[in-house]
Amino acid sequence: MGRVWLMLAIRSAFPFMLLLSVASGMRVWGELDALSASAAWWLWYVSITNIICILLLARFSRAEGRRLRDVFFASKSTWRGDLGWTFAALAGIAVAALIPGMLLARALWGSSNYPNGLLIQPLPILAVYPLFVVMPVSQALAELPTYWGYVAPRLRASGASRWVVIGLVGAVLSVQHMFMAFQLDWRYDLWLALRYLPFALWVGYIVDRRPTSLPYLMGVHFLMDASLPVLLLLVSGGMPLS
Repeated sequence: MGRVWLMLAIRSAFPFMLLLSVASGMRVWGELDALSASAAWWLWYVSITNIICILLLARFSRAEGRRLRDVFFASKSTWRGDLGWTFAALAGIAVAALIPGMLLARALWGSSNYPNGLLIQPLPILAVYPLFVVMPVSQALAELPTYWGYVAPRLRASGASRWVVIGLVGAVLSVQHMFMAFQLDWRYDLWLALRYLPFALWVGYIVDRRPTSLPYLMGVHFLMDASLPVLLLLVSGGMPLS
């Protein structure tokens, strides 16, 4: 269970540690708003954390006598039914991944676009290009498998109820976003922490009902996150988001 709690916490703790470490270095070098400047690099913190998660998932799987692919619930024989569940899940994902964040932003700032300018800040162009591959690929292989392929099944096996596991893991999955791009702005941090909560709970419910749909949801997740480096490149080239 120590490994389970580690994997539940690492995606919040490690990028936050990276963010604070970089901010400390920037402060030493004279950056006045070091925390905000450090938060601009959050896609790199996420990518590094993803790689660590994948390595840990592989190591822990071997320790249990399993393979990494077992964490993905990969199954060739159930693909027709899995696709059906995935298409059914897409309707909920389209609503749960976008609308709550927009509504929360309007409630906090009166504008659904304002916090995007805080989240996506310009970086040196050369620092953006590797993210086109590293970020979405590592994110697809790490985030949902860590929470729903590794942590959730083991919490269920320990005796926790289905709804407690979905609620706990879904809440941590949502709150992690605050630690990945934290700034000293309570409204922004609240927005980051809560904007993906409906999405996290919905995906958790789908994987709980149909575990073998996870590889297809990973593919959906890849497509969703592939747009982030594109936005970062546009912003780094001078395009405003808010």
